[in-house]
Amino acid sequence: MADKADDSKYLWEDKTKDGHTRIGLNDLARGEIGQVTFAEFPDKITEVSEGDPILSFEGAKAVTEIHSPISGKVAKVNADLIEHPELLNEDDRDQTWIIELF
Repeated sequence: MADKADDSKYLWEDKTKDGHTRIGLNDLARGEIGQVTFAEFPDKITEVSEGDPILSFEGAKAVTEIHSPISGKVAKVNADLIEHPELLNEDDRDQTWIIELF
């Protein structure tokens, strides 16, 4: 994965029922990263600007950081990814979202 300007092609964005935006890894990202074995969120992430890091992770093919494609306040992060980074290998958006912004 290249630089943060290119991250948007590796991410999906979905609107939630309450108008928030969920962001997660898409198939292209999973293909380039390989099996994810470690994930970590930045400390005390409460608000992000476009281009800010939202997740660092290690896969079979790369160690990288994903940057937010949009700005917003953090509604929630998918804390399950810390204990179960392998969830990022799946394509179920209900389990593999990274962050939710409003």
